[in-house]
Amino acid sequence: MQIIIIGCGKVGTRFAQVLSEEGHEVVIVDNDSNSFKALAPEFDGITITGVPIDQDVLKKAGIETADVLAAVTPDDNINIMICQVAKEIFKVPKVVARIYDPAREQIFHQFGLTTICPTQMTVDVIKSMVVNETKTSLHTIGSSTLTYKYIKAQNLYYGKKLSSVKLKDNSFVFGMIKNGCFYFSNEDVIVDQGDTIVTVYKGG
Repeated sequence: MQIIIIGCGKVGTRFAQVLSEEGHEVVIVDNDSNSFKALAPEFDGITITGVPIDQDVLKKAGIETADVLAAVTPDDNINIMICQVAKEIFKVPKVVARIYDPAREQIFHQFGLTTICPTQMTVDVIKSMVVNETKTSLHTIGSSTLTYKYIKAQNLYYGKKLSSVKLKDNSFVFGMIKNGCFYFSNEDVIVDQGDTIVTVYKGG
């Protein structure tokens, strides 16, 4: 796929590298050229310096033929503006915006935008760890509702790679929290006591 990532912070950097390693055509845009120094030397995507809401910059990034655009800058307004431009003007098939303010998430859904709110997800995870409970949270992506569940790792999973953990119901492993760090399910990490597994399934 041809994927444009707006914002080369920690999330954008990691996202770009993972997608590049998987063979996708990745273009990452940021208004600060120094931010690209965080990319690994083996990153083989394209970097573009410029104001990301500028349509000429977006065209240079290939937005007219892009399959996906993900806006992950630290600014909610910029992320939403970029996604609206991508969706309404350039008709990009799939757009995703990262937002920090949970109170605004529902408003953005009314515009038909797909959003991810790490603030709310982090609060849910920390709460489940503090009170030692199984916690669920709902997140709307497009027209679908995804239910995330945070559960303490069971002893039958100890010593196994996270990627080998299989669930009996219709959910699947989204990732795991280990020592305060989050790992996606396809990363090479071992499940230990005290880890929190994040599962997800479609439906509320």
